[in-house]
Amino acid sequence: MTRPTLLLMGLLLAACAANDPLPRATNPTEAACRREAEESPAVRAGFARLPPTANADLFNRAKADLAATERTAYFRCLRDKGLAPPGGVEAVRPPR
Repeated sequence: MTRPTLLLMGLLLAACAANDPLPRATNPTEAACRREAEESPAVRAGFARLPPTANADLFNRAKADLAATERTAYFRCLRDKGLAPPGGVEAVRPPR
């Protein structure tokens, strides 16, 4: 493969990884918290309230709120199990 093709593939892979609101699980407890966050009632309700994709601005704002809700549930689960969340900086919430 040529160098530009490899660079493009790397950028696409990084973009796909950046869309995941939760950090990668490195142990079974983190994986369990990730599943619990994805299945939490608040996240399920958020998916049910997503607007149609025709209004892209409203849809993107709702997806950002949903990702923030999912991260909050994940970190709450980690705290409940006595684990510190990975990293040291709180995720930035989009302005309303």
